Amino acid sequence: MHETAGSNGTGQRVPAPRAASAQPSPPDDRPPPPPGDTAPRTTDPDPASTDALGPLLRREVHRIVGAESSAAVTRALLTPQRLHSICARATEDLLALARRDPAAGGSWRYVWDSYIAYRATLAYRVAHAVHRAEDTTLSQELRLAVARRVSEVAKVRTGVEIHPAASIGRRLIIDHGLGTVMGETTVIGDDAYILQGVVLGARGIADNPSGRRHPRLGDRVEVGAFARILGAVTVGDDVLIGPGIIVTTDVPSHRRVRLLNQYQGTSGECNVRVFGVVPVCEGVVEVHGTGLAAIEIDLVTSTGQHRPVVVLERDDRRVRCAVNRPGTDERLRIIDTCGNETVLYNLQQLWRALDEFGFA
Repeated sequence: MHETAGSNGTGQRVPAPRAASAQPSPPDDRPPPPPGDTAPRTTDPDPASTDALGPLLRREVHRIVGAESSAAVTRALLTPQRLHSICARATEDLLALARRDPAAGGSWRYVWDSYIAYRATLAYRVAHAVHRAEDTTLSQELRLAVARRVSEVAKVRTGVEIHPAASIGRRLIIDHGLGTVMGETTVIGDDAYILQGVVLGARGIADNPSGRRHPRLGDRVEVGAFARILGAVTVGDDVLIGPGIIVTTDVPSHRRVRLLNQYQGTSGECNVRVFGVVPVCEGVVEVHGTGLAAIEIDLVTSTGQHRPVVVLERDDRRVRCAVNRPGTDERLRIIDTCGNETVLYNLQQLWRALDEFGFA
């Protein structure tokens, strides 16, 4: 696994560099840059300026809560102090994503205008603040319902599900994000960077205990795409979890967890098709199909043991086998050239058909 941004190659983490300021536009006589998915740097000459961000955030937070509650409830929930706290955390999230994702080009405006994944973190900040708004005169049932509705709407819109009760530190980044899920008792430190398809979930499926059942991640943890961290495990600071990994035990700080091997087998096209097995006479059956010239055939007993059969004739469409009438329940097993196993008919049924229709 190659070193990632934020590592100096010695296992120690270093702060991610700030993006360089926008480059000047090329002279008029130079050809324009080729089209592509690049951030419009020239439209945001001062990406570090956040003067316009505050009003945008305040309006959006009011819209998010107001869409799920009455005007009176919205006013009760979004006190000036709480609104300021939400916007402060959401601003840090936005600027961190603009700085650390190269595709953003350092422009918070570009992220604000186009990154659906950022809307997932913003919705979480709102839902979490509402979930914990115990200083209001509103009932707990109402608060939790509004928080959950905010979370559910964000899940549908962004493809990211974060439980409102999850505890997440500052400067959270969810990049791409589709399919990422974070459970109720999840705890994440500061400066986390999480990609798509990540699951921070419980070990069980149904009837999990009500206590802590989700992971606890330290500061500056990076989680690769489709990784799953399950159960009440603890991941230390400055840990990188590689893509596609399932973590079910604690990970100490300053570690890089990566997948050692992921075997991929490639073989030719498999043309074996089995149409059926028919009895020919006492002790003889035929397998009919296509691509049968190279298949292997044996018997599987009721205890899982294998017994060979004698092949009398074979070609690409038919294999005739000598099979004694078994004293126990046995099945005919076919292994094709690609290594796939096809367990076919129960031989007792074949012998009953033989007796019924008088093939013997």
